[in-house]
This record gives sequence, C-alpha cells and structure tokens, in this order.
Amino acid sequence: MTLTGLMLVFAIGAAQSVVPPGTVSAGADLQANLKKAMADAPDAPMVVARVESTDTTRVNLIHRTVPQNAIIHATGWEVHHITDGTGTVVTGGRVVRSTGAGGERVAKIEDGSSRVVTAGDVVIIPAGTPHWYSDIDGSVTYLEIRYDPGSN
Repeated sequence: MTLTGLMLVFAIGAAQSVVPPGTVSAGADLQANLKKAMADAPDAPMVVARVESTDTTRVNLIHRTVPQNAIIHATGWEVHHITDGTGTVVTGGRVVRSTGAGGERVAKIEDGSSRVVTAGDVVIIPAGTPHWYSDIDGSVTYLEIRYDPGSN
C-alpha cells in the first residue's frame, strides 16, 4: 500500500469515530459569572468564576485585589492569560515561609523572576514552579488554565 493509500485509510477510520465536543464559554457569560462572584463576596481578596473542572484540566476566571501567599503545585502546568488590570507576578526561585505579626502564615518568593503583567500578557508556570502575585495595582483578572492538576 502506498503512503497516500495508508493516509486515506486512517482518514476514513477517523471520520467514522464520534468525538465529543469541547467546551465553549461565551465571554459575556464568564464576565457575568465573575461579576456575580465579586458581588457575593465584595471584600474578598480573590474571587473565582469556574469555567471547567475535570480530572485533567481546571479553567477559572480569577480576580485578585491584594497579593496572597506564594504557592507551588507539585503536578500540572498553569497558564495565566491576563484579561484586565495590572500586577507583578513572581515565578521561580524558592518559597520562604514565615509567620506574620498577627500569627498568620506568610509565604513569599526569594530569588524568583519578577515581571509586571497587564491585559494581553500570558504567564506559563510549569509544575513545581513557585508563583505569586507580589503586587497588584488595583486589581488583576486572568484566565487560569491548569493542565493535569493532579490532587492539588
């Protein structure tokens, strides 16, 4: 059989299989869900509008108004697509944990790479990479896409 014939056999076989559709989330729906989450928790430092959560992916629209603790996910990559606002994201380095004046747990990053991000920017965070929004100028909103999030 020729290469063209073999490709035709695979194409016909693939055409006969029914594949489930992907997920489509309208931008207006995402914004409405985020605004509702913000109205439900007006003083929250972070609100989340969930788009999809499966065994292999998590997709959320996240709105932050103040920095929170640095974090590391042992499994899964993250992509943050900034949709609104400005913040300083720190990636890499090492997480340093301490206790704040009020006894709260504090986690920051030392020796990481710091960068100001604005609408349109994309941040890619491999598994095991510390990450943290160390400064937020008013607010920052981003579409978070996590691949293979595992148990964290």
